[in-house]
Amino acid sequence: MPSNSTESHNIVIIGAGPAGLATSYFLKQSNVDHIILERGGVGNTWDTERWDGFYLVNPNWAVRLPGFHYVGKEPEGYLSKIETIQYLQDYAKHFDAPIRTGVRVKSIEKTGDGYLLSLGSGSVIDARCIVVATGAFGIPKIPDYSATLDNSIIQLHSAAYKNSQSLNDGAVLVVGSGQSGAQIAEELHEAGKIVFLSVGSAGRRPRRYRGRDSSWWNYRMGAFDKTVENVESVDDARYSASSHTSGARGGHNIYLRQMAKEGVTLVGRVTGGEGKTLSLNTDLAKILMAVDEHPSTWKQSVDAYIEEHGIQVQSDNTIDPPDIEGWPKGNAPSSLNLEQAGITTIIWSTGFKYNFDWIKLPITDEHDYPIQRRGVTKYPGLYFMGLQWMYGSKSAQFIGVGEDAEYVAGHVAEHFGQVI
Repeated sequence: MPSNSTESHNIVIIGAGPAGLATSYFLKQSNVDHIILERGGVGNTWDTERWDGFYLVNPNWAVRLPGFHYVGKEPEGYLSKIETIQYLQDYAKHFDAPIRTGVRVKSIEKTGDGYLLSLGSGSVIDARCIVVATGAFGIPKIPDYSATLDNSIIQLHSAAYKNSQSLNDGAVLVVGSGQSGAQIAEELHEAGKIVFLSVGSAGRRPRRYRGRDSSWWNYRMGAFDKTVENVESVDDARYSASSHTSGARGGHNIYLRQMAKEGVTLVGRVTGGEGKTLSLNTDLAKILMAVDEHPSTWKQSVDAYIEEHGIQVQSDNTIDPPDIEGWPKGNAPSSLNLEQAGITTIIWSTGFKYNFDWIKLPITDEHDYPIQRRGVTKYPGLYFMGLQWMYGSKSAQFIGVGEDAEYVAGHVAEHFGQVI
């Protein structure tokens, strides 16, 4: 299309990930005309912002995009990064999603009765309705003090990490022990790297208990059905780190204390830094106790549920290996000299932040999170999809994004539907 040309569309979905595709599916079901704009290829974020050894942490039976549930031979397995991307691409083909790839949306502006999308190519699109489905995690968040660290230290966010071979020689510090950080630290350790792990507040999630995956128990007990209306703090739900477990190697537990016993150096939370030195909290022992209390509390809830409902389960009720108590040894240091430790790379597994400045409307709250009600904003024709805890705990998950998509697509069809 020539630069600066203009075209018009009734409904535009931005993003061809799970949220955008699920919304498109329901619009197609209702024969409502629309297009999807995707900056890369289908599942772009899963390709560019996950490491090579990434696996989903919910089992395959929980991969349930609308009209395209997982039906393979390993329902208790876990999709790899490549398999996840292939699943999304197959889904798009399954219902012939109207996707235009390689299109970057630079900005959205309100017009009199719709919206103007400015594209990276210089072209513009007029649209009556826009569904923003650009991903659940926003942009990488790295602390400001990282800019004051010595230039000899390579720094990257976990979203940019690919594999151990891509890193320089030398030890690696992984900052953050949530779902990504713990898995990356484990992967690097198993690859023979000297690894330091700065431990945060994320709890540990048992992989299996009483013969069932922890996801099965959470699903059965209603954890996936929690909404913004029945949690004590929506902010805690949205912004807390995810408990660590792994879908790699058929799914397994990750024990931070076991990693320490095997040679990974655990340190407290990084609080600042300059040059070649980082400052650390010294409450590592307290943090690790809280990490271990998380699965213990969860286990009690599962046991109570089993008893209440008379469920026949396996007798094994252990969730901890017997020989890691007391690890790591010694006192937690208050600082870490990167040069003395031989650390040449820092991987910041410190989460993400939202940035919707490209939408030229006062659309976000104090956390830069879109102000909406189950995807519907106060601006007619502007919707969001796939955000963390947009409406409930599964709003950004394969097992539940379809429910929000059906709601949003229904609202869109009712107010802006033009039948194909």
